[in-house]
Amino acid sequence: MSHIVVVDDDLPILELIAEYMRKEGFEVSAFAHGEGLVDFIRERGPDALVLDIMMPGVNGLTILTELRAFTEMPIVMISAKGDEVDRIIGLELGCNDFLAKPFNPRELVGRVKSLLRLVAAMTHTQEPGDSADAIRRGNVSVTPEYRRVEVNGTELSLTSREFELFAYFVSRPDRPFSREQLIRQVWQYDFLGDVRVVDDLVKRLRKKLTEAEATVTIETVWGFGYKATVRG
Repeated sequence: MSHIVVVDDDLPILELIAEYMRKEGFEVSAFAHGEGLVDFIRERGPDALVLDIMMPGVNGLTILTELRAFTEMPIVMISAKGDEVDRIIGLELGCNDFLAKPFNPRELVGRVKSLLRLVAAMTHTQEPGDSADAIRRGNVSVTPEYRRVEVNGTELSLTSREFELFAYFVSRPDRPFSREQLIRQVWQYDFLGDVRVVDDLVKRLRKKLTEAEATVTIETVWGFGYKATVRG
């Protein structure tokens, strides 16, 4: 039985989501605030999280940032504002999906199930030991299993989504990708929002790679998207 954590300060919505999740056979832990949530997840290791953005005290984006420092569990963020900026920031910080209120609880359940199936499929198809092999391009080394990027032997500090995007580029050097392709492959679903989230991530990656003097660069393919190139 998969364990789902649901967090929302709107109690009727919290109870509704929890009820739908339980009817689908999930074990549910419900929180009306974010206090103590990070420690709970660290200790219990649930399978997925439904997280509201706007909450008193610790907000959802702060919690998301703390969680992505140690877990890659699927996270669906929800927001009453339905603001495009919220969606972009949430995706940049590492959430897997986003729903604006009001929404159909059945859709939320469906999205959580889809993310859990994706995680299960990726775990099933991964052969032991394969992911421990580092991908080396010039003076850059990427080790997917440990989510570690090194430039000249020094670890490069990347957010969860920055790592995923960079690792995807590095494993396919010189191959151009459109923004829509990157959203589908890195975010793992069809994203109907603003694809400028890719531009923002690329801009941050370029800055970090330049500062570290990496020989891997991310180039703009004008009129199409981006590609990774190895210099030297």
